[in-house]
Amino acid sequence: MQRTRNETLVVTIGSPLAGDDSVGCRIFEELRGKIDARIEYLGTDIFRFSNVYKNEERVVFIDAVYSENMGAGDIVYFRGNEVFKFLNDTAVDAHMLGVGEGLKILKEVMPSFPEDIHFIGISCKKFGVGGLSEDVALGMKRAIDKLMEIL
Repeated sequence: MQRTRNETLVVTIGSPLAGDDSVGCRIFEELRGKIDARIEYLGTDIFRFSNVYKNEERVVFIDAVYSENMGAGDIVYFRGNEVFKFLNDTAVDAHMLGVGEGLKILKEVMPSFPEDIHFIGISCKKFGVGGLSEDVALGMKRAIDKLMEIL
């Protein structure tokens, strides 16, 4: 049985002007109107999630991540409490606050917070001015494939 659009929310995050960090914006542009889920782009403000969440059963967050241990374009996937356990980031790019930090706060202050949460991260190395690197463009395809598995 296929899920209806109101059961899943896909949230993409990132700056369209900051090199590889634009991957979230690009995924939003690629998927808008093409997937069986509602999709929202938050820019670099994770706190906008509190305004776009409409009590969907499942939420999938997609964003650029930075890790010295990963190659550009590699992806990470966390589900449920793993999001809070492993996504203990400190903002080093256009975000005012890292996504993991922001989600921990939102979970505490929002009147309703999804129980079925997922996070897909695309490893990025270039957060300055410019476009998406070739490696991250390939990672974007892998992230979309992972999203389709979840959906």
